[in-house]
Amino acid sequence: MGKSGKETRTLFIVITAVCLISFLLAGGIAAFLAKSFQRELLLHDYGVAGHLLNQENGLSISAFTAQPDENDIRRGREALASVGYDETAPMRFLPAVRAYRNQAMLSVFLLLVFPFGAIFLSLSLYLRRQHGIFRSAEHAIRRFLDGNADSRIECSQDGDWYSLFHAVNEMAAILSAHAENQRQTKKFLQDIISDVSHQMKTPLSALKMYHETMESHKDDAAVVKNFTEKSQREIRRMEDVIYTLLKLARLDAGMIRMKKAPENLFLLMQDVSERFETRAEREHKTITLSGKEDVVLSCDALWISEAVGNIVKNALEYTEDGGRIEIKWSQSPFLTQIEISDDGKGIHPEDLYNIFKRFYRSRFSSDVQGIGLGLPLAKSIVEAHGGAISVTGSLGEGTTFTLSFFNLTEK
Repeated sequence: MGKSGKETRTLFIVITAVCLISFLLAGGIAAFLAKSFQRELLLHDYGVAGHLLNQENGLSISAFTAQPDENDIRRGREALASVGYDETAPMRFLPAVRAYRNQAMLSVFLLLVFPFGAIFLSLSLYLRRQHGIFRSAEHAIRRFLDGNADSRIECSQDGDWYSLFHAVNEMAAILSAHAENQRQTKKFLQDIISDVSHQMKTPLSALKMYHETMESHKDDAAVVKNFTEKSQREIRRMEDVIYTLLKLARLDAGMIRMKKAPENLFLLMQDVSERFETRAEREHKTITLSGKEDVVLSCDALWISEAVGNIVKNALEYTEDGGRIEIKWSQSPFLTQIEISDDGKGIHPEDLYNIFKRFYRSRFSSDVQGIGLGLPLAKSIVEAHGGAISVTGSLGEGTTFTLSFFNLTEK
């Protein structure tokens, strides 16, 4: 059986003890049967001897076949006792009784050997199989404890043990999910801290330098005014970074629940356009709207306005003076789409797969003011609505962002 546990050894000791007791009882039963047979044999012999002594006509068959009476038994006992043949006679002088006893013991022994042998063999095979199953389960659990989160116990069959293994696997899956959630949370916090540190370092360094410059030129009003304006610009930039990072962090953490309501897209997009109207006029750019005025989208108007506004802002930054930006929307029975397109510089193929990454700055871009958070925030907002965002474009031919939302009935 190889290595066995304490419980298995105890079980075999108990069964062995039961077997030994059973064999001892079998020997006692055989001895009892032999003793009974001896008494019956003596009574028979007493009867035969007494019958022969009471009859004067010699030997007859009735002496052996007739039922002996009390007189025959009494006279026969007296006669045979005189020659030492009675209940006290040793069994070795009674070969028939000894043979009967031996045969009875052998028969009972064989009757016990077969079932006990079958029990031992069946139990040994069963315990060997169970031992292998438990060892396999133990190894799977050890692998899980050693860090292999995918390790599971094989439990494809039915039975009580397999039900237990299945429950252990479920527990392992839950623990793995919790561990993964903690890992993601830790990574999320590390990323946020890294993002804040990365974005704060430059404006803080600039503010420190501006402060030192103003300290050294405190009597020069023009210098103080110039660097005060620069400091205010850096402070505004820091505010933008902090507010945007906070929005992204809240979205990533699932702290924001979109308050969806039926919204008219024409009015919503008109509001976005008016927010950038002054800047567009100053930069000699045009923002146009295109779409039916009765299209309705179930969304959180504040957040969708934020997402579209970030894309429009991005389009303004990458469109030359005199450029044109178009906000277009459409609706089918299954899908509502919002497209923001421009005729600006376009997008390099290398940037298509990275443009929604946080703080991504294209090596082909000359922009030095952007913080690289507007488009990632727009993506997070759209996905929080159950939608998807995509981008197409090429260098020199403009860029188009498409926001797609399934028209699912809210339950």
